[in-house]
Amino acid sequence: MNEEWIALEISVCDEMADAVSNFCHEQRSSGLVLEQIEPGTTRLTAYFSADQWREVAPRLESYVISLRDVFPDLPEPRVRATRLEHENWAILWRNRFKPVEIGTHLMVTPPWIKPEAHGREVIIIDPGQAFGTGTHETTRGCLILLEQAVARLSAQFKDLSLLDLGCGSGILAIAGRMLGANLVLGVDNDPYAIESAVRNARLNKMADAIRFECQSVEDVAGTWHIVTANLDPLTVTGNRDRVVALSSHSLIISGIPLDQWDGVKQGFMD
Repeated sequence: MNEEWIALEISVCDEMADAVSNFCHEQRSSGLVLEQIEPGTTRLTAYFSADQWREVAPRLESYVISLRDVFPDLPEPRVRATRLEHENWAILWRNRFKPVEIGTHLMVTPPWIKPEAHGREVIIIDPGQAFGTGTHETTRGCLILLEQAVARLSAQFKDLSLLDLGCGSGILAIAGRMLGANLVLGVDNDPYAIESAVRNARLNKMADAIRFECQSVEDVAGTWHIVTANLDPLTVTGNRDRVVALSSHSLIISGIPLDQWDGVKQGFMD
């Protein structure tokens, strides 16, 4: 008899997506998919066993209430839980992922698919923890800008360095190393994210080529030719001076909703 599974769908504004994603992986979701369903709105689908769900459901209710206090001016998440009685959840979940071509030279794929590279650098990302799989538009935008920055600066610097702030799955750090950055550091204050990044580096045979550390933005030292900061607006603006000081040539900022971008941009141009 197949075990029963619950597919939990949560539609949230982009500002809440990281917080809700973190909640799901802290509850040990067995699979998590993030999709941009329209500008400004992300849908998360998390998979739990029926036994897990009995514990997660009341926690989720309390968590949604807490989000109202943290984000009083934003729309409340839309939540729907569906019982998958006769589905093989693993197959259903895996079918949501396909190889994605990004920019001119990159392709992102889950580990169970071996795509034709067509001359692209293939990045293998295990989407189980959904810390950044290349499907979200903020990650895609960062990858495109990173590709351009490495192409522009690699001719100038023999040892091109890259710092990935809030590295999540490690996708930007891995991409930067593949594209030509020689010294690469990814940092995140979430130990689960660092575990995910290290695991993905191993999948791409880069365990010894990239360093990942669990630390906050203010604790990072040094100066880096390229800095990527795919972070929430509060973290970016709160660490504005530190983020600027870390970057010597190219600073890529993402994760900012459109209605807040002008304010964040102005803060970095002053």
